[in-house]
Amino acid sequence: MAEHDAAAPLTGDAALREPGRLAALIETGLGTDPDGALDALADHARRRVGAPVALVSLVSDQQQVFPGLAGLGQPWALTRCTPLSGSLCRQQVITGAPLIIDDAVTDPRSRDNPSVADIGIGAYAGFPLTDAAGRVLGSLCVIDHQPRQWREYELSVLADLALASSLELRLRIATQDAQRERSRTDTAEAMLREAFTRSQLLLTASQALARADDISQLRGIVTDLVSGELKPVYIGLTLTGGDGDLHRIDDPLQAVGPESGAAHSHVDDRTPIALTAREASLQLYADPDAIAAAFPPAAQRRYAELGLHAIACAPLPGPDGVAGVLLFGWDTPHEVDLLEQAVIMTLAGYVGQALERARFLEERVTVARELQEAMLTQLPRVTGLGLAARYLPAGQREQVGGDWYDAVDLGRVDGADHEAVVLVVGDITGHDIHAATLMGQVRSMGRQASWERPAGPPSTVLTAVEQACAATGIGATGTVLQADLRPDADGRWLLRWASAGHLPPIVRHHDGNTTVLEGVDLMFGYPELREAPPTDRELWLQPGDTVVLYTDGLVERRRSDLDAGIRRLQDTMGVLDPTDPDRFIAETVRRMLGDGNPHDDDVVVLAAHVPFPDRR
Repeated sequence: MAEHDAAAPLTGDAALREPGRLAALIETGLGTDPDGALDALADHARRRVGAPVALVSLVSDQQQVFPGLAGLGQPWALTRCTPLSGSLCRQQVITGAPLIIDDAVTDPRSRDNPSVADIGIGAYAGFPLTDAAGRVLGSLCVIDHQPRQWREYELSVLADLALASSLELRLRIATQDAQRERSRTDTAEAMLREAFTRSQLLLTASQALARADDISQLRGIVTDLVSGELKPVYIGLTLTGGDGDLHRIDDPLQAVGPESGAAHSHVDDRTPIALTAREASLQLYADPDAIAAAFPPAAQRRYAELGLHAIACAPLPGPDGVAGVLLFGWDTPHEVDLLEQAVIMTLAGYVGQALERARFLEERVTVARELQEAMLTQLPRVTGLGLAARYLPAGQREQVGGDWYDAVDLGRVDGADHEAVVLVVGDITGHDIHAATLMGQVRSMGRQASWERPAGPPSTVLTAVEQACAATGIGATGTVLQADLRPDADGRWLLRWASAGHLPPIVRHHDGNTTVLEGVDLMFGYPELREAPPTDRELWLQPGDTVVLYTDGLVERRRSDLDAGIRRLQDTMGVLDPTDPDRFIAETVRRMLGDGNPHDDDVVVLAAHVPFPDRR
């Protein structure tokens, strides 16, 4: 094969006729016959981005063929080929770059192509398929019959699937090479089946890792995927920390090693893992002698104590270099063949992409939760009243939400020589950053309305906030309970409240009995459906009484009745001492949720306790 200058790549028809590329196309063994694996991959690509047509195309110097096809009509679905004059995919062979077209009729790269009218191409997105040498063999593309603007998420999905398609082609080429070196025996047939199985493994890995949003999930996903194929007895995941050092993440086999007891242990720079990170290349050690020849005794001892006789270390690609190392270990000597190397490196690529996405989501959710918690109120000190509150974010780490509480000390109201305090608990619909943003706006408007109406009943505040949301187009919906407390000269406090769809408050009386304060009006955020303002209700709290406001995350459980959760909260409150409101709320939450049990919704609890005169 004639070589050419890498700095001057072939262009135009010369790129289509490049001998090495044409030879690689032949070695794939693919043509106009349908291929089940590639048809499935095309169908997966079509469904993932919501496009009617998807193709896995290969481009020779004579024609374009579709071994993988989904959604394309006749006659192309039968012939599975088109002439080069109608091929948009040939442009990717020439340029080596993706081809993204939002409007094929007007785009100069496609408007004169006869396939635009013949097939009905409104929009096109294609990514190159390459062999191991980087030569472009064809394209994974999706077609919409209408113009559309392709989203970044859709293009990212297509790029991942194009990588899986390229690996399928490379495995087929590698299988052809292996078949030339071996006779057509049962061994060769078994290798072919294994290559196909591994290609399916990598497609599954691409899908599974694309759903991972937590770093701690990555190692478990890879372990579940490859334990039956590559048959390693050990898989380790090591990540590059912010300090530039390598740190081994939580590892169930760590207890048998010299670094046991550390969930994130530092990795010595004289180990195979460190070498892999420095050189950014796959490192293979087929037996203990190979490990002993390359590394000092400490590293040898670690792998011996783990029972590993062969290891393979693959670098994880990251935006700023190597993001970590994926280690496979076997308990017997093991030569990693070319097919296994391809699988390991591709898995490492998928893990690297998933790691980058997980870190992004982790940072995004952390910032959102910090902003959400920063909006929660620091409770005021109110003479003759004990206040305490607790907020717990949802146990599912990707969720932020619209739960909140507020307490506003109105001070002297109407010239009376006493204090009054407003209590609010609410839950804006949704579990995302948008819900948290709406919550912040509703909370701020509620505070303003409370200050403007210090003597008015709670219903007037709810009405004002709801009408303001409608007038400004905020569109917040959910549930809100607005209450205020006003003392009298005998140490009692008048509780007034109005509920826009929110769960009822519960009063724990001084004798341990509890009362659910019934009365709920239409949910918040639908003023056009409200025939009358929310109803104001009131109750005198006696010394020793405690009122608790809460959101549904405290009492609602899957496969459990909400009323049963409220009764359980009553029972819990009845046996606890409320004289220390902070401790009372902490123990209430602990008993309702359990120690360390995950909860899939935010939890807010706000309590106001009226002490006996001698406990002030």
